[in-house]
Amino acid sequence: MTLCAAIAAARCGGASAPTAVDGDPLPASSPGVDPCAGLVQDRDAHPAGFLAKPGVGQTVVDPQFGVRLRRITAVPVSEGENAVIKPVYSTVQAWNADESRLILWHRGKGHELYDGRSYAFIRSLPLVSPTDIEQVLWDPVDPDVLYYPSNQNAVPNLMRYRVSTNANELVRRFESCPVDWSRLLSLGGDPAYMSWGPRSKTMGLQCGDQKLLYDVASNTVLGSATLSTRNAPLASPSGALAYLDGRVYDRRLKLLRTLNLANPFEHASLSRSAINGHDVYASVVFDPPGGGSEAADAGTLVVHDMETGGRRVVVGIATGFPYPPGGTHVSAVAHRRPGWVAVSVVGDPRRNDVLDGEMLVANFDTGEVCRVAHHRSFAGEGRWGYWAEPHVVISPTATRLLFGSDWGNGGSVDSYVVELPAYR
Repeated sequence: MTLCAAIAAARCGGASAPTAVDGDPLPASSPGVDPCAGLVQDRDAHPAGFLAKPGVGQTVVDPQFGVRLRRITAVPVSEGENAVIKPVYSTVQAWNADESRLILWHRGKGHELYDGRSYAFIRSLPLVSPTDIEQVLWDPVDPDVLYYPSNQNAVPNLMRYRVSTNANELVRRFESCPVDWSRLLSLGGDPAYMSWGPRSKTMGLQCGDQKLLYDVASNTVLGSATLSTRNAPLASPSGALAYLDGRVYDRRLKLLRTLNLANPFEHASLSRSAINGHDVYASVVFDPPGGGSEAADAGTLVVHDMETGGRRVVVGIATGFPYPPGGTHVSAVAHRRPGWVAVSVVGDPRRNDVLDGEMLVANFDTGEVCRVAHHRSFAGEGRWGYWAEPHVVISPTATRLLFGSDWGNGGSVDSYVVELPAYR
């Protein structure tokens, strides 16, 4: 059954309860307004005009899309190349489980903790040598806890940080991994969020070619395999599956199927259908599967059902949007509102065509797509390059979007939040 067929069956009452095989039940969906309610859903060009950068804590309204943007940091330009405070990454949840806390990354200083609602700075986080910028994972259920692999002295330790005590604890030393600087314990070269709980809290780890699926809730290594790739397996939201380099594995890391992808290494994020509970791989697709010149299957957001292999273009040529611009990142970590995904696109900041410099929110179950705002960051087209990538992150309840911006190729990169009409 294709993804579309599964959706149709569910609407006709033919689908069973929304759970994945051997996986956690779907989390209780956060109540509230449709995240797309009141937002622009056309396919017309809405060129970004001039908009003055707001002061820290202040808001402005995107004049083309009518959404409120709030600036939440003000890094001093005097910090030079370190004048960057940005989201950790699109695939890593920035807010904790109840959205009361928020993590940002300050270049030259490390990870910082903010109030998740007022956005007030709380403190720098005393994390013990996290393996990389993106290697921090909020617990999907407990708002007091985050996890990260440490590289202190190259010892393969997984650590837990508690907000309430401002202290670090050892979760587990992975004895099967060597103490070797060339094979550090990590979430891989392109990390992602962990499974959504509550029973299973699974993350993908690696030390060199040794790949692991580990459930922190039960302190159990579920699967281990030797695979020659820079990436670690990505645990699916249900905890029943994993994705690695275009292939779907079970929790023992036994190969189940290969997805029909021309390039399995595009920017992507894992989510879960609210209709049938299936895990999905949501990505940008530049090249159609099987090659050829026909690009109708290309899209800024294309989802693949990890259980059936079915695919659906949500934002692409097949749904009235242009061929995907470059600099696209996908965030599908709204674990309290399954089905909702955010996308940030850089494209050409000077061209201002459809999707250039835009952020979107979409529901892959229903096909609903709304165009949210311009992020106004030049990113790779400007002076800051990677550090100014918007790296949009959707909040757990899908009511807010966090993004970074150089605001027109300016002298610093700060973090901003889109507060959707659904946010209360």
